[in-house]
Amino acid sequence: MRLSAAILSGVSAIVITVIPLAWLGNGLLGWHGWVTHLALVAGILIALASWRLTPPSSCPVPRSLWEWLMIGFFSCASARAFLWLIYADGDSWKILSPNNLGDLALHFSFINWLAVTPHWWPASPILAGDPLRYPPGCDLFNSVLLVTGAPVIEGLLWCGLAGAALSTYALWRWGGAIALAALLFNGGFAGLLLFQKGWGADLDGSVEWKNLFLTLFVTQRSFLFALPAGLLLLVAWKEESFGIKKKVILPLPVQGLLLGVMPLFSIHSALYLGTAMSGLAIFAPATRERMWKLAVISWPPMVLFAWMVTSGAGGPSAVKALGWHFGWTSDGSIGFWFWNFGIVLPLGALLCIRLMIPDPKFETREIEARAFVWPAVGVFLVCLLVRFAPWAWDNMKLMIWSWIVVAPFLWNILLKMRPLWIRVPTVLLLFGTGFVSLLSGLDGRHGYELIKRSSLDEAAWILRGIPPTSILACAPEYNQPVLMLGHPVLCGYEGHLWSHGLDYKGRLDALNSFMMGEDGWEEKARRLGVSYIYWGDLEAKRWPDSKFPWAKDTNIPSVHALAR
Repeated sequence: MRLSAAILSGVSAIVITVIPLAWLGNGLLGWHGWVTHLALVAGILIALASWRLTPPSSCPVPRSLWEWLMIGFFSCASARAFLWLIYADGDSWKILSPNNLGDLALHFSFINWLAVTPHWWPASPILAGDPLRYPPGCDLFNSVLLVTGAPVIEGLLWCGLAGAALSTYALWRWGGAIALAALLFNGGFAGLLLFQKGWGADLDGSVEWKNLFLTLFVTQRSFLFALPAGLLLLVAWKEESFGIKKKVILPLPVQGLLLGVMPLFSIHSALYLGTAMSGLAIFAPATRERMWKLAVISWPPMVLFAWMVTSGAGGPSAVKALGWHFGWTSDGSIGFWFWNFGIVLPLGALLCIRLMIPDPKFETREIEARAFVWPAVGVFLVCLLVRFAPWAWDNMKLMIWSWIVVAPFLWNILLKMRPLWIRVPTVLLLFGTGFVSLLSGLDGRHGYELIKRSSLDEAAWILRGIPPTSILACAPEYNQPVLMLGHPVLCGYEGHLWSHGLDYKGRLDALNSFMMGEDGWEEKARRLGVSYIYWGDLEAKRWPDSKFPWAKDTNIPSVHALAR
């Protein structure tokens, strides 16, 4: 616990320190590099302070063969996913999973952009004139590493492995083998499609409640911090309130730091943890004083950082993301719930019913279960009624917490004491097809091209002298080299803009209009703040009938400055 808390506290300190320093020093490169060096020093000092504050305790060890097996399996799956997160194959940069094509390209863009932009709070690189409305924590940490000499790809790989190691420990501390299996092997009954589609097929494509490890943990970099930090907080709350010794295992200042910085990494995780605190205070009165003190020191920075990442630190309001959306992504059929969730929902209902029936022999255990299970179930039900982002599927970023929190209680209260003939088939129904989906998703025959290495190198050479704040017009594709190199563009990939709730339609229409090279295109581009036009293969494919004088030139890519 001490080591994990120290590492996560250090990362938190680096991120919250580098933001004001970058604002004062005009970017991460300010003060001749001292901005990032001071942030790293602050991170090291806070990590050491966290280590000293966190009381030493006997290090628990896995108690069963199943726990060791699950730790080993999670480690192997993480090594496979992150060591092949992005890799060279001839002239291609490839990634293992199709789920990560758009997401990884976006992270390249943010990391490179945050490293060079002189204006803080930064503008959005994917939509000119808009402030950044996205939790930048993990990408900002990688930007600090980039400025101090760690290349983007190596930084992504090592942060992925480190986050996976921290998550392995935190999941095990929270719920043992069951918590690890809950993240690795969920997925309803999608694995049954193996018999129809064959080995190596994209089994998750036929369900909405997809394998959480492949579609959230690997693709959503925020969870590399949010999952271990959030789970350590949950472990601390559980053991300090309901453990046998009930001693402090994570000091209040450390808890306040991890919780307070959470919106900079994952707004969904911050929302869930705030709800979990409220649930503890309601259902376990003995925790109220502790939760009240933690709320006093952590909720004000949580609110501040949540405002920064949702409104761009004072920018114009974003498109409203919240809204009623009954049934999550359901097609209205009962079969949807059976196919996506298998027996999880019936077991969850049975657990809630069981917790309504008092049992004097297990009073403390039941209070603990109610304090954690009922808020988790409540969050899950709200996610079936309300969307928290323009894309309703993104509710999975909240639902993942409900499932991971509830899973150990399902085992300990409903299943653990049952006869073997009940436990074995139940576990197979819970995790069997998810196991198949995971193995299929990590299969060695996978590999999807993100971008040509030569295309990225050519673009880097052509754009080498362009100021970092100059706005470029280019094709709005997810693997746009201009964006991946960290240059701000007039309008980026529509999938990113829409899912982030940004008002982009006007700029996309304007981009499509003047990139056709019609009369007056230069004046239109200048009014939108465009300084350069990039023309490469993606542009030639999107606007084949463009009247630009260079549109038929085979010497691509090229960049063209607008006259002032």
